[in-house]
Amino acid sequence: MILTLNTDFEGYTPMELLSAGGSYREVYHAKDCYEKDVALVVYDLDAMPDAFVDKKVPEFEIVPQLSNEMFLKCIEQGKCYNGNIAVSWMVKEYAGHITLRNYIESNSARNERDMLFQFYNLLMAVHEFSWRMNGSCHHNISIDNIIVNYDDKDRVVWYLEGLNCVSKPSKGRPKFDTSMIDRAFHAPETIIGTYNSRTDIFSLGVVLAYVLQGKHPWESCIQNGFVENPAKWVRAVRVTPPVLEVPERLKNIVAKAIAVKPSMRYKSVVDFADDIAKYLGISGANGIERFEESPSKHVVKPSEDELSEDTLSDENTQHLLTQPKCAVRIERIVGDGFKGVAGMKQLKNMLTRNFIDIVKNRELAKQFQITPPNGILLWGPPGTGKTFISKKLAEESGMLFSLVKPSDLGNIYIHGSQGMIADLFIRSEALAKKNNCGVLLVFDEFDSIVPKRDGCNDNNQANEVAEFLTRLNDCAEKNIFVVATTNRIDAIDTAIIRRGRMDEIVYVGMPDEDARKELLEIELLKRPHEIIDIDSVVKLTNGYSSSDISFIVKECARCSFEESIQAKHLIKINQMLLEKTIATTKPSVSSDELKKYESKREFICNGRKHERPRVGFYCV
Repeated sequence: MILTLNTDFEGYTPMELLSAGGSYREVYHAKDCYEKDVALVVYDLDAMPDAFVDKKVPEFEIVPQLSNEMFLKCIEQGKCYNGNIAVSWMVKEYAGHITLRNYIESNSARNERDMLFQFYNLLMAVHEFSWRMNGSCHHNISIDNIIVNYDDKDRVVWYLEGLNCVSKPSKGRPKFDTSMIDRAFHAPETIIGTYNSRTDIFSLGVVLAYVLQGKHPWESCIQNGFVENPAKWVRAVRVTPPVLEVPERLKNIVAKAIAVKPSMRYKSVVDFADDIAKYLGISGANGIERFEESPSKHVVKPSEDELSEDTLSDENTQHLLTQPKCAVRIERIVGDGFKGVAGMKQLKNMLTRNFIDIVKNRELAKQFQITPPNGILLWGPPGTGKTFISKKLAEESGMLFSLVKPSDLGNIYIHGSQGMIADLFIRSEALAKKNNCGVLLVFDEFDSIVPKRDGCNDNNQANEVAEFLTRLNDCAEKNIFVVATTNRIDAIDTAIIRRGRMDEIVYVGMPDEDARKELLEIELLKRPHEIIDIDSVVKLTNGYSSSDISFIVKECARCSFEESIQAKHLIKINQMLLEKTIATTKPSVSSDELKKYESKREFICNGRKHERPRVGFYCV
């Protein structure tokens, strides 16, 4: 496996392996820091086949663009090293691990109409996917790539997965890893490398047959093992009539979808959906966008429970209908607020005085003509907890919250990222009005989102920075508040760092002795340990970041755990182990790097009208 189960990975804990695609792609059931279930998709970049150009993962570019409810939403994604393995990863919503195959095999008494409604929704999802991705096809539709779950009313719902094979239509040489597909769901012409919308229709037709009769239309051929040999399988499909034990009207629909000759199949998914809609007696798909229309001119309209006409201006409504949608969630998070942040009270006091007290007492603040800061920029060395304190600020203030990473604003279309930035601020404004509360947008790795434009040859990137500047201007008046974090403040466009945009610029330095002591006490309290001389350990950790100290205690816990297994009795963390681990663990930020940060701090403070005090803190 690429990851180790029950071991932290980028803030998530993989609990079980759900599926593996060759040696390079794995999907895990994982838990986030709030013990919430998520799906974690991981690619081993070095093991990816040549079908992937420049080690790019199309699946991760595509998922954030999709809005149909049948696609699980992206929570966050990134790249990192897991040991010596370079990996690209994405965290998505978790819908369980029951596939449509599992559901069919365990539910002989299925409700035909309910299943057909879900199949109709599947067709709509495939259609939306195709035109949004500018004609790309799924290529991997099967009953093993459809997840079955239940909604809050205990109704069956489907989710379409298997997006790892998405590509443009091909003829001769597919631009995806064909070893990942299930041959039993693929049209005969795919054996010569022909993949297009009609091969997707064939796959959908086989799925429909499976749903209606509980078995593959060429089940006898599968049982004879023909599917293991592509040439034998294609020959068998061409000469053996499919078995369709379904109602006559549906038989004609299925037969048309799985016709051996491509020209005999439905011309489009929309036509397929029309016939299903007629059978169900619903209005059908005639009013939806046709494939020929450009995806850059259409986007699925936001759901009514999220936005409504009275919360959006005409300009913003038009923008949402013509620009890509940012997939990040804006939600209320519950937690212990600043009580969960140990040490270095100066930053918490500053945020309470300059931000929380004002937003919680807006009417009183207006009488004194006091306004909250439009934006707050937290910068400093890595591992000091800048992102964590931002989340805690949302808990403390009771605002809606969204953590936005650079990858969340990535888009495969020209000007797509610019549109997604606008969409994020427009949605935030509407939600602030609807819920009568502020929205706190936290931008992580801010230097990657608004890099300096000096000498920039990338017009798209310059346009994105300009769009962000426009949206950031006095956004607090719209009840939108921005907190940004960065390790590289000198890489941020200078226009961002001015009054009316980033009103507060705070240096978050390394934790002092009090913070390190409280951190050690909290980390040790969670684990079995002997009596520890905390003060002596604190002195040994001078120059270590909060994440360094957390790592040291966790590493001691691992060592004690391993010794306990070998000794077959509990071995507690002790003083010697802590000191030994500290001695063998270098600070993640060197003394030379710290000097550079201090030098930058002095320069930036002198460049502001009022010098900002240095604030260091630790987070639990």
